Amino acid sequence: MLSSGLSLPNKACHNCRRKRWKCDRSLPTCQKCLSTGSECLGYGKLFIWNQGVASRGKMMGKSFADTEPLDGTRKLSKEREAGSHSGSHPTSEPSVINQSGVVVASQAGLASPGVDRSIAPVAIYKDPAAREIARALAEPLTAHLDERYRDYLVHFATKLCADMVAYDGPGKNPMRELVPATSSFPFLLHIMIANSAFHVFNISKGPIHIQEEEGHNNAELIWRNAPNQKFYRDALVAKQKALGSLAQFLATVSPINFDLVLAAILLFVNYDLIESGKEQWKPHLEGAQKLVSLLGTPPYILPGKSMSHLRIYLLSDYLVFSVLGSTFRFSSSAKLFPDTVDIEPILQYAETNNYLSCPAPLLRIMLGSFNLSDSIDSEESLTVQHELKLKELIEMTLSFDPAAWLQQFKPASPFEDLSKRFHIVSALRSAVCIYLVRFIPITNPLLDPSGGTAVVSLTGLANDVVQHLSQLSPSDTLYKSITWPLFLAGAESEDPDERAWIMGSLDTFYAQMHWGYVHTVKRVLEAVWRFKEEGALCWVTEVKKMGGEILIA
Repeated sequence: MLSSGLSLPNKACHNCRRKRWKCDRSLPTCQKCLSTGSECLGYGKLFIWNQGVASRGKMMGKSFADTEPLDGTRKLSKEREAGSHSGSHPTSEPSVINQSGVVVASQAGLASPGVDRSIAPVAIYKDPAAREIARALAEPLTAHLDERYRDYLVHFATKLCADMVAYDGPGKNPMRELVPATSSFPFLLHIMIANSAFHVFNISKGPIHIQEEEGHNNAELIWRNAPNQKFYRDALVAKQKALGSLAQFLATVSPINFDLVLAAILLFVNYDLIESGKEQWKPHLEGAQKLVSLLGTPPYILPGKSMSHLRIYLLSDYLVFSVLGSTFRFSSSAKLFPDTVDIEPILQYAETNNYLSCPAPLLRIMLGSFNLSDSIDSEESLTVQHELKLKELIEMTLSFDPAAWLQQFKPASPFEDLSKRFHIVSALRSAVCIYLVRFIPITNPLLDPSGGTAVVSLTGLANDVVQHLSQLSPSDTLYKSITWPLFLAGAESEDPDERAWIMGSLDTFYAQMHWGYVHTVKRVLEAVWRFKEEGALCWVTEVKKMGGEILIA
């Protein structure tokens, strides 16, 4: 039943009316368009920005913007025209390839129908570099968008892109370099706007905090006069449009658009992390795995040719999401990449500039556990062989020396504080140990301290994670890496004060990052502590009984 504040449109959507389909008038998009993979154009006024110039007839030499639109909608305002580089619209130009190897066309291709400018957000940038980025985005590649959607895209390019890497800067953020491609690939534009709109929705729900610490360069936006539900609706509509548009490209994936499609799928995973980190991310990650498997087939196999910076970045994110997504599952895919893919540059990027900052040796150990967990359905299916292999992996993890590893580490930024890197890497080492034994009952000889055969102390590992993470502050660049080790430490912590510190740290993290999965982390930790009080031997089993899939990034 619809709520009293929501009524169905009284007409079919524009797409169904054009194609003479029976429209169910669903919101935010009609199910008929969604089921056929067509882009639903909505129910309100339809704005069309035509970039072409007529070559004959009465309109010869004029663009569509030079006249009143035929459907009664408004022209571009004089302010918008004055703000652009040129009063006329460019004609179609050939596609160009940017430095990341992405095909980027100059032709704009999307309208923003039915935008209410009375509640448009206002963006304020503290960082001059962010202002320059915003200005560059506003012209001319996004000139076809309404101002509010341009604001969303600027927010994505400044704030969200910075959250997706450890160190942000010129040439270090392949996701930002994809922004120009949105003018030709609507699915990429829609999913970027969806990410941004939901992130702004999260920001608008609580007090806005701008970091004042010296050296904090992330662009922070203040969104004023902004009803929460409008941002939420914008996010849902953009997501549905992205799904419909992407479905068309999935049927025609080629070596030319492969990276763009993979980027969009991974942005769907990011969207779910911004929203809650529950359930919906898994089908997207499975879709990414099917796409990556194409790299083992012609014409994707390119012997002797190195991968582009963009592809390495995307495969690194795919690798990290796959590993972290296995935290609550007994079984995982043992084959993330086909044999034709060189995994070394992916691991190297993951340890230098992926947001998690996990060293390659630790990632290899977790990938090694995938081979083991394929044959484990529950803790009851553990065999002596499993325990021996787990013991070997745990000992390999404990033998990893963060200080020695730092001696050969090549940072992404010459200004990186390696002491902070030491603390996050040390915390990750202990977190990986907890990850390896997460499905072993506490009475198992590998963990039971009373038996004399325990190889690790779970409370000791939790304490080690907390000790190292306490050395990081919100102004540190690597602070964005803390949630996964923090959760695993919380799951094994028995100290009430330590648990309270962990919850407070998660609140601080959310106040800075505004990613919705943090709320899910807190609820799961509360459930884990309740299970332990009730005598549960394996918290992973109990969390699985709660249902749903959870991604903690």
